[in-house]
Amino acid sequence: MRLFPEKEKLKAIMKRWLPLLFAVAWTPMVWMLLAALIGPLMVRLFGSWQPVVAVLVVSTALVTGGMIAVFRRYGLKIFEEKGGSIN
Repeated sequence: MRLFPEKEKLKAIMKRWLPLLFAVAWTPMVWMLLAALIGPLMVRLFGSWQPVVAVLVVSTALVTGGMIAVFRRYGLKIFEEKGGSIN
């Protein structure tokens, strides 16, 4: 027995919830990458971790939001009729 017997219901669920799942999965990785790359430089600049964390929160949200926008634009093309099939 399939979880979603109707293709239209699967398409609707995936178009709505897949970008959110993508964001939840990638946000910690983006945070760690930004903290490793720009964290030490910003600590020298600001002198403590509190402002660095604030900058990292904003930059992580912006990078993840940009990735979601790109994913919505190009990644969900597989759910269109002429773009491919869901089997």
